[in-house]
Amino acid sequence: MKAIQISRTGGSDVLELVDIPTPQPRPGEVLVEAESIGVNYFDLLIRTGKYRWMPALPFILGNEMSGRVVAAGADVRKLKIGQRVFIAGYEIENRGGLYAQFAAMPEDAAFALPDSIGADEATALTNYQLAHILLHHAARGVVPETVVVYGAAGGVGSALIDVARHAGATVIGTAGSAAKCEFIRKRGAAHAIDYNTQNVVERVNALTLHGADIVFDHVAGKAFSDGLKMIAPLGMIVSYAVLGGVPDSDLFKAMRGRIESSPAVRCFTMHTYDHMPGPRREAMQAAIDLLASGVRPAIAAQFPLADARHAHDLVEQRQAMGKIVLKP
Repeated sequence: MKAIQISRTGGSDVLELVDIPTPQPRPGEVLVEAESIGVNYFDLLIRTGKYRWMPALPFILGNEMSGRVVAAGADVRKLKIGQRVFIAGYEIENRGGLYAQFAAMPEDAAFALPDSIGADEATALTNYQLAHILLHHAARGVVPETVVVYGAAGGVGSALIDVARHAGATVIGTAGSAAKCEFIRKRGAAHAIDYNTQNVVERVNALTLHGADIVFDHVAGKAFSDGLKMIAPLGMIVSYAVLGGVPDSDLFKAMRGRIESSPAVRCFTMHTYDHMPGPRREAMQAAIDLLASGVRPAIAAQFPLADARHAHDLVEQRQAMGKIVLKP
């Protein structure tokens, strides 16, 4: 079978299309033939060697796949041949292997898919799982009347718009162009702010009476403490990535400087759930239920598996609006 492997870290040129034996399911496992494969930002972190939990090389990337069960080992009880399923990397210990035409995994690692969710749409389920956890777990204790979503045109950002709106929140999204702002308004954000032409803090405070209840920040960097200037009393910044680098300011000093708002900051990673399968799987089921109810993820682009380099380039160029999918 064909798969995408890295033997060294670096640019997209390190992605290699290789031929490897098709795996065979062991007892308790199913073999899934891929229909669609999701491209996730942390695939790029692994490829570039920047991921905190780096695997040993060579490594086949991929932690999001939708497909059909084509074979089953002994003792498989629930899934049937021909059944549509989604595989999430968190359920296979993030061992990768899903940038491939076939994958074998424990039966419990595959989530049954209803027919109402398309193969491409299913690849966004981990984005919706993360969005659900960010809103309902990481920001627990905060009533989300108004939320700010940084990078709202991306895969996770657009999922956060849907999940927050479903919870009754008003969403203010930020993006880096007029086209992306139009995109997130069409996705349901009440307001869109172009951070290249507008002052985000001023706009958020002008749009709200007391600030935003939650700021979802995947950037961090030098401007991280700006979030404190636009959160409502008892509000929270949820930091779930540091694409702009670790803040170099004294965060505690900045928080004390806004003490009249009693601000909170939550630093979050999905690896918190590595040994918490119950709530992790419940969040995935919530994501499946949301998509089954009619919510449709934005699909930015499709590429053949062999063109994974172009998919990674598009992610790095930050031009995509929605999920990028590989087709085997």
